[in-house]
Formats: sequence, structure tokens, C-alpha cells
Amino acid sequence: MAEPNIVLGIDLGTTNSACAVVRDGRASVVRRGDDRIVPSVVAALSNGQFAVGNEAKQLRSVDPTQVVYSAKRLIGRRFSSPEVQRHRETVPYRIVEGPNESVMIELGGRRLSIVEISSQILRYLKDMAEEALGQRVKKAVIAVPANFTDSQRSATRIAARLAGLDVIRVINEPTAAALAYGYIEDMDRRIAVYDFGGGTFDVTILQITRNVFEVLSTSGEMFLGGDDLDAEILERMVATYQVQHGFNLHGDARALEQLRIAAEQVKIQLSEQPSASVRVENIPKGSGRHLDFSLSERDLRTIVEPIVRRTTPVCEDAMRVAGVSAEQIDEIVLVGGTTRVPLVREVVEDIFGKAPQTSINPMSVVAVGAAIQGAALLGSLVPMATGGVSAPSAAQSAVLLDVTPRSLGVGTIGGNVDFIIERNSVIPVEQTRLFTTTADNQRFVRIQVCQGESSEFGGNTKLGEVTLSGLRQAPRGSVTVAVTFEINTDGLLEVRALDQDTGQEQIATMRVLGGLPQEEVDAILERARTPASPPPPPQ
Repeated sequence: MAEPNIVLGIDLGTTNSACAVVRDGRASVVRRGDDRIVPSVVAALSNGQFAVGNEAKQLRSVDPTQVVYSAKRLIGRRFSSPEVQRHRETVPYRIVEGPNESVMIELGGRRLSIVEISSQILRYLKDMAEEALGQRVKKAVIAVPANFTDSQRSATRIAARLAGLDVIRVINEPTAAALAYGYIEDMDRRIAVYDFGGGTFDVTILQITRNVFEVLSTSGEMFLGGDDLDAEILERMVATYQVQHGFNLHGDARALEQLRIAAEQVKIQLSEQPSASVRVENIPKGSGRHLDFSLSERDLRTIVEPIVRRTTPVCEDAMRVAGVSAEQIDEIVLVGGTTRVPLVREVVEDIFGKAPQTSINPMSVVAVGAAIQGAALLGSLVPMATGGVSAPSAAQSAVLLDVTPRSLGVGTIGGNVDFIIERNSVIPVEQTRLFTTTADNQRFVRIQVCQGESSEFGGNTKLGEVTLSGLRQAPRGSVTVAVTFEINTDGLLEVRALDQDTGQEQIATMRVLGGLPQEEVDAILERARTPASPPPPPQ
């Protein structure tokens, strides 16, 4: 019998993705055959369709220009951002600028936005879940990095909409992990969630008291992950190949992709054993040459330790903001595949003075936590640490007290920032500022909005601008508009405006830089309803 209140819990990861559901009072990761974890890879096929997951990953060494991976590092970013420009230099697929400074990828003879690429992965997860459950699923809770900006969260929501999903909540990944862990352990403890994935790093300090999950602080680095470890191993491989054969493989995208895949395999092997060896055949394709490569876990430490140590000041910042010391942290929960690396676990122990717990799977705990949150939101039965299930009333009483990871500010004269909502404010939260016209008969006011902690506007992430239009004609200084900035439970920014003198609501529109205009979203939805046709043959 179909369950009406099934909600997918989705972890849309940089390297891998997963989804989970709560059924009959039990949370479990959705499987397709033996697969529980889906590579976050999308490939264009010659028939105009797309391959996702392992099928797409296998095509990386065939035609790397038509295979997209690590798209999460690009979602919701401006094309001109340093992160996007750095990413362009390291991947074989072509990244170009789209409308409104958005990021587009040339794939299958078309230009696709990052949200379209991400929607392919989400649609795959949705289909996989429906196949496993034997019923349609529409609702989802999606987990995102705690330090995702407003534009990145909005882009993730749009991707889910394109995939046919109704997102009832966007939840931070560390909070989702803590939710799953808290239900498993039934605790009254202060924990640190150390979330080191393929592309992002977050650390979140939480106080868990029975059914109350209170985030004390969160901090992160948005372009730090396992991809960076792979890149270091790749460089070692390229150098070894040059010694063995006298050829420099830089500039050969296909050959580098062959080695990048092998580099990831080496990293995974060294997470379990003291040494790893691989043989990469016929590189470049048709050359008849091969690479014999070996690396010890000790050597891996040497080349990646500077990257891993970058997590230390982030953890120290999170503890400082939370007002706690390492000794006051009861437990460290690991999230993300990069935490399997032995050096990472040792660095965690150095930071917090105690070994992290390893009783939960860092690859699936986020999806499980998102599913539990979805069940709680709909009042369904959810798993309890005692082995039973909670009644709907108990599920609804679970309380999440999350915070905004970055301050929200507006630009002022001289290039400075007036902070509207401070970092670490409990969400939902709202604050109001008054804005006055500066010219006679001024009909609109434009406000620049940013997220970050720098007192200089240019030192923060520019989100976009809010335009207040339709103002009544009056001498300058006579029209005062109260603008309310609200960060909702999804961490998304909402803006409202009110004329102080007349009490009338004013039009307040937010143009998010790096995001897709509504007309582009509508066009994408229309394309999704139209069967794809093969790209034209080359001239």
C-alpha cells in the first residue's frame, strides 16, 4: 500500500549524492541494485539524452568534454567569481558565461545552466526512489552546505523544481547529520559536526538536548574538499609519467581525465591501506604507453597536509563564535567521504583533543537526517534511539534551532557595509532598515546587498540588488521606506517594503547575481517538457 507522506531526504553532493526515506518508522538509504551512493556526474549522449551516475562516470575517460562533475562547486555562483575561474582551469568541460552573470556549461551541443545539470542528478535520485518504493514521490528535503549563500540555496531549489520535486525544507548538511545522529544516540550532548566533502568544508557546533537541536555556530570554507586532494595526487602522477616517458601530459584533457579517475582510486585505497599502486593503460589513448604509479599513505600525508590543515582555523572560528572550548565538545561527528582519509581523522583529533566517533556512515548520514526532518515536518513516524517509533505528536515536537552562517549587509556611501542581520543569528530572523529618497520626485531606490563579514562591500559576496519602485513623487527626504530583510527557515532571503508615511506596501524586487532570471527558468521548464533531439552533426 502506498504511503501518502513519503518525503525524500536528499544529499546533493559534489562527488556523490544519496537519498533516503522514512517508512514504517525506519529511515533507510534508497538503493538501486547494490548502489546506495550515486556519483554526481552527468554526461551528454549522442542521442541527445543524458547519462547520470556510474554510467556517466565511466564516460569521463572517453570524451571528458561531454562529462560534467563537481557541478556543486559552481551552483549559484557568478561567472566572474575567483572560484569559478579557478574551476575552469582544472576541468575538461567548457564553462561559459550566461545571462545575469550565471555559469553555463557547453554540453551535447547546447548551453546548459548549472541548475539544469544538477536537476539531472536530482531527477535520477527521484526515479531511483520511485522505483524502489513502487510509488510516486513529489516532496523532498534537500541538504546544502551550511555556508551556502542565498543564491546557492535558491539555485538548488530551482534545480529540484526542474526535477519535479516540491522542496518543503532546505536544511544545512551538518544539522541534518546531527539530526540523524541525535535520533540514533538519544543524547544530551554538545557535538561538533566536521563535514569534509568533495568540494566544500563546514564545521557546526550543536547542543543536542533530547528532541531539541540547537546550532551554536557554523563556519566553513566554500572551495575546499576532496577534489583538492585528488588534484595533488594527479600532479604527482603527471610528474611520474614525465619521468617514465619524457612527455608532459598537461594540455591533454583526455589523458588528464584518465589520471584524475585513477587519482581518486588511489586516495580511496590509501584510506584503507598503507600503500596503493595503479597501472593506467594506453595513456594517452592510442599511444601504447602506460603509467605505473605507487604512493604510500605517508607520502600522501606530505602532499595533502597543507590542504587538510586549512580546516583547523575554520574549526577554531566555529568554537570561538559558539563560546566553547575544545574540552567542552563531547563528540565529533564526521560527515563526507574525505573524512575517511586517516590524516583527516588525526587532524580532527588534534583540533578537538579527542578521537571522532566512527559509528555512522559519513557518506549517507546527511540524506538520512534530511529524511527524518521530512518525516517530522509531515508528522510521520520517525525512528527513535530506543528502537521504537515516535508518535506523530512527538515527531512534530522535534525542534531545530539553526543559525545564519554569514552576515547580511547593504552597501553604504564610500563602499562600506551596514550589517542588517549578523552572522550566527537564529533563523528565521528579520530586521528592518529605513531608506529615504535623496532626490526630488525620486521614483525608485536601489540597494546593493551582500553576505560576508568584511566592513568593505567589495570584500564580501555580492548577492545582488533590491529595487524599491513605484515611490510617490515628493521632495527629497520626504519619502521614507521601511525595508524588512528576513532570512527564513530555508536560509533564503525575503524582502518586504512599506511606505512609512502612507502605510502602503511598496514593490521590492531582488535581482540575484549569478542566478537565473525567471524567464530563463520558464524556458528551461518548457525545454524539459519537450523531448530532446540529437545535436546536429558536425560540419
